[in-house]
Amino acid sequence: MSKYDVNKFKNVTVALNTPFDKNGDVDLEATKAVVNYFCNKGIKQMYVCGSTGEGFLLDTEERKAVTETVVKEAAGRMNIIVHVGCPDTRHSAELAKHAEAVGADATSAVPCVYYHMGEESVYQHWTKITEAADLPFFIYNIPQLTGFNLSMGLFGRMLENERVAGVKCSSDPAQDILRFKLAGGKDFIVFNGPDEQFIAGRLMGADAGIGGTYGAMPELYLKMDELVNRGEWEKAREVQNLVTPLIYRLCSFPSMHGAVKGIISLDGCPMGDPRLPFLPVALDDPKLVELYHDIRKAVEDTKDL
Repeated sequence: MSKYDVNKFKNVTVALNTPFDKNGDVDLEATKAVVNYFCNKGIKQMYVCGSTGEGFLLDTEERKAVTETVVKEAAGRMNIIVHVGCPDTRHSAELAKHAEAVGADATSAVPCVYYHMGEESVYQHWTKITEAADLPFFIYNIPQLTGFNLSMGLFGRMLENERVAGVKCSSDPAQDILRFKLAGGKDFIVFNGPDEQFIAGRLMGADAGIGGTYGAMPELYLKMDELVNRGEWEKAREVQNLVTPLIYRLCSFPSMHGAVKGIISLDGCPMGDPRLPFLPVALDDPKLVELYHDIRKAVEDTKDL
């Protein structure tokens, strides 16, 4: 059982896109601006340097700079969960130690990537990360990208670690959320990962959600969360019915990273292009502009639900 009070993490959690300048370098001033952008939208929690944040396309020093900038700019206004996963355990632990030193609220990590590791390797990888920092640690299970699916056996072993506070469940079956929640219990956080099924995930026991499309339409995820917490599931489903087709449209562009950054930029917070090999999306692309306006209309149409 985790030794931490995890209730503060039950929030809509924006997976933060990392801004880049015209030269492809991390733009720390734009990073500060986007932190304030989401604060002003009502977001209380962000997930930094993960899949959406292009964490695996950043070097160690860039990841440290983004983390430190976000934590400092947030200044206690929101919880900051730092994804520290790297291809190797040593650098992952180094990033976890740094996250604690600069004042982050929690760490998280995928298993080792590229190499297909067995359960004992992943167990040691995650355990070494938790040993590096006295912070809540959230397992990140996303088998469609890592090739590793968290088994209930390994999950049970990780639950014995008092620093393991939850899991971000991005596997496709909603039943995985239920299995993790039943095993973890009420004092263990399960984050819904698939944005397309936010409501389904919450219904199956997820305490909150972390998502890569939240940044393009944070108001809609906040509205779904509000309605779920009020027990108004039918209204929440109405919002999900709007959100999921918008997600499909975001995914229809050359890269979702470019599309989400484009939507945020069109909303007044310049983000730059993603880093190659993710492809950019032009801000004057008629389909992107149309999508932006449709998102704003959905926000307006649902604000009084």
